[in-house]
Amino acid sequence: MVHQGSIMAMIVQVIIGIALILFLLLYYKRTLQISFRAVGAGIVVFLVFSQVLEQLLHAYMFSGNRTTAQWLANPWLMAVYGGLAAGIFENAGRWVGFSLLLRKRQERKDGIAFGIGHGGMEVLLIGVLLGIVGIVLATMMNAGVFEQSFGTEATSEQIALFQALKDKMLQTTQVEYWLGAFERIPAISIQMALSLIVLYGVRTRKIVYLLYAVLIHACIDFFAGLYQAEMLPLWFVEVIVWAWGLAAIFLVGRSKVWFAR
Repeated sequence: MVHQGSIMAMIVQVIIGIALILFLLLYYKRTLQISFRAVGAGIVVFLVFSQVLEQLLHAYMFSGNRTTAQWLANPWLMAVYGGLAAGIFENAGRWVGFSLLLRKRQERKDGIAFGIGHGGMEVLLIGVLLGIVGIVLATMMNAGVFEQSFGTEATSEQIALFQALKDKMLQTTQVEYWLGAFERIPAISIQMALSLIVLYGVRTRKIVYLLYAVLIHACIDFFAGLYQAEMLPLWFVEVIVWAWGLAAIFLVGRSKVWFAR
């Protein structure tokens, strides 16, 4: 059974995700009059570059090419690849978004709004949606109806996938669920800071700022990749994410000076 404390952590994760997005939208709408067009641009860029283009590359690298699939079986190479792929696609997407979709909206508040859209969509997919799915699956497991939900039409591959998901949920500790519940707070701060870094590069026409954003993003995701390969404990990765998240909050505040020049 999935412990009730773990289910409560997933409920808190969903609540925090929704409340965080609403708070940022309302706060910055009131204080900076952010544009919802910039928020929408961030959403579009995240979906196109992260959830479509990047996933197509992953499909090729992990399944479509036998040689690269063998290379990426090495956890260190996989962590480096995963970090660079996320960093390049998401931040190149930001550069394209600011250059094409927001050519006439390149103030600091537009970078913040873009980051809220980009990071907010990530929160919805990773924090809220996966949290809801986890709650449903955990409830089914505890009620003893998880296997019955497959139906007679389920293939052996689908059954194996759901069984692996069940095993993963049962093996995850309460502490890990609670750490994950609050992870989206520093994550969205990082996305806002990266958006401002890239926007500053677009405004000053210095592509080196895109490189900075890619490297920061890749560095954070590198450690996340090592956790997925079970080479690092979750608490260690969370410390790194929170450290970058706090630095990102400072950077968002400091960006007032950049854009005032």
